[in-house]
Amino acid sequence: MRILINILLLIIFGFSSAFAQVTGLSGWNIFLDPGHSKKENMGIYGYSEAERNLRVALRLSEVLLETTDIDTVFLSRINDQQSVSLYQRTSLANRLGAAWFHSIHSNAGPSDRNSTLLLWGQYYNGQEKVPHGGKAMSDIMIDILTRGMRVGTIGSRGDCSFYSPWASTPCSPSFPGPWLYVNRNTTMPSELSESGYHTNPRQNQLFMNAKWKKLEAMTFYWSILNFHGIERPFAGIVTGIISDYDTHVPINGVIVKIGDKADTTDTYESLFYKYSNDPDQLHNGFYYIDHLPGQNLPVIVEAEGYYRDTLYVTPSDTFFTFLDIQIVNKTPPYVISTTPALGDTNVPPWNDIVIKFSRQMNQTSVENGIIITPDFSKTFIWREEGAKLVIRPDTLQYQTVYAITIPGTVTDKYNHPFDGNGDGITGDDFTFSFKTGSEDREAPKVVYHYPPHDTTDIELLPVINLTFDEKINLESVTENSFKLKNMSTGYFVPLVYEHYLVNDQSVLCYFPGESLDPGGRYLGRLFPGVQDVFGNATYRYKSFIFETTTKQFEKTTIDAFETDVTANWWNPSNSGSTTGIVPDSTSRNENHDYVNLLTGSSTSLKLKYGWDINADSWLLRMYLTESSPKNIHFDKDYLLQVYIFGDGSGNKFRFCVDDNVPNYAAANHEVSPWFTIDWIGWKLV
Repeated sequence: MRILINILLLIIFGFSSAFAQVTGLSGWNIFLDPGHSKKENMGIYGYSEAERNLRVALRLSEVLLETTDIDTVFLSRINDQQSVSLYQRTSLANRLGAAWFHSIHSNAGPSDRNSTLLLWGQYYNGQEKVPHGGKAMSDIMIDILTRGMRVGTIGSRGDCSFYSPWASTPCSPSFPGPWLYVNRNTTMPSELSESGYHTNPRQNQLFMNAKWKKLEAMTFYWSILNFHGIERPFAGIVTGIISDYDTHVPINGVIVKIGDKADTTDTYESLFYKYSNDPDQLHNGFYYIDHLPGQNLPVIVEAEGYYRDTLYVTPSDTFFTFLDIQIVNKTPPYVISTTPALGDTNVPPWNDIVIKFSRQMNQTSVENGIIITPDFSKTFIWREEGAKLVIRPDTLQYQTVYAITIPGTVTDKYNHPFDGNGDGITGDDFTFSFKTGSEDREAPKVVYHYPPHDTTDIELLPVINLTFDEKINLESVTENSFKLKNMSTGYFVPLVYEHYLVNDQSVLCYFPGESLDPGGRYLGRLFPGVQDVFGNATYRYKSFIFETTTKQFEKTTIDAFETDVTANWWNPSNSGSTTGIVPDSTSRNENHDYVNLLTGSSTSLKLKYGWDINADSWLLRMYLTESSPKNIHFDKDYLLQVYIFGDGSGNKFRFCVDDNVPNYAAANHEVSPWFTIDWIGWKLV
């Protein structure tokens, strides 16, 4: 039933105009196939390929019937409601005995791509489809279409050669081609046109314009005449894009008058409201005026908020006369942006300072008028045709506030006064300030972490230690800056942290809120965003993996340093074994600032010492005197441990125990190996 309806509709268009001017197509007809149906193949801004294809076909049908003696123009569909299959299109053309089949399409792909393409029927062996003619028409059409669209081109290509390299079913002896259905299943010469990308932002907005379809239709019309060796009638068409002189953005609502004819570029109210809720999003600036005489004609361009412009044009007799026009906005010049932005801090002293104006400026007036406090030696560099000023300093001072003022007396290239605050009233200044950073431009680095990466047998309650190469800004550290995850279960271990500063280096010590799983595999990760005191922030992750021990212990505390700390532990200088120290710089005291949160104690034992560089040997002995802690005994089945807050000094530490209680003779002292204190922060030894 659908095919019958199409036939009836097509016959309505099947007549030649009594006003035909061009002869030579009598006895010839063409089947126009607007590709796809309804609103298929949606463009980037909501205007579909199917809608566009249909209207190009209707415009081509009109111009052929109104200006030539062609017998008939058939169409496969005439509205956006019909849904026509490829089989219905080609079988209808075959039954009608059409002399030619032309399929109209636009292309799709990356948004920055835009080009034309003609595809003619081709067999797998490279030969043209029989009956011939599609290749010759495509070779003519690709040139005229490309010049009309003013884009690049892929060319006139045989469809087997074009699709086979990447098609799932390439042309071959078992699939001889042509590859395209409309070329393969039509019994007349055929080709398919792709006139730009509906996925390209600029092109999709142009496709929306009603007269743009006529422009495209004219390229096909002229191609058909060329193919038949028919001289083109006088063209007399002037067309182009009206855009803002400074921004190059196409302008909506521009009235273009040429002689006694006029056109108005699309506006939000006239067209773009169908495709966007933002009145400022879509612009094509396209105008198209035809039936003009071949003489020098005045062109008057007018738009609200712009200066009127007048120029002259002589329309070409054989092709479009492209006349793109840029007009000047009446809005006073103002500053769009600055780099650095107002109030920026930590600005690199060697960076360029960039001021972006709304339009091209009078460069001399800006250079002579600009005020910089404190001033510095500099070079002015103008870019974007004078709309961007780059101030290149020879040098700026570290940690210094600079202020730059563009006075209201400067002008743009049209001598318009400057609008400093952008309120539309000229004559006021524009000022912005920024502060340079320090000489330190490097983000803080983690130079040590515990546990080390890919280690095993780590205690079940480790202090996760992250040591940086410099002081960090503690305000940049949050509870989400570091995470500890069980890699088997995905469980995040609750943590609390303390920050310490040792020798101008920051250390973050993270204390687990619960014991880790025996034999568990854990991922520690420091997230980006930790800053030093100059604002330099880390931008990479720091991750490490470790595996816990399977051993579990019952803990016996010898001394939590809660009571009688100085009474129980000798001052190092009291021991006869101590040597090589500076007495006034050596002491032991209780401390409440450096506390290990895993012990439950609010106190630690602090050892302060100074070495005498002139001594021959150096040793500190911290002796536990008669006390409750000393009365806690153990044997070889125990493991002796201590949490030490290291200072990264490289000095060495070892345990010393009496192994013949209660005989505390020196001969019964046993010592452990030396441990080098090469870490900063808490660590279990």
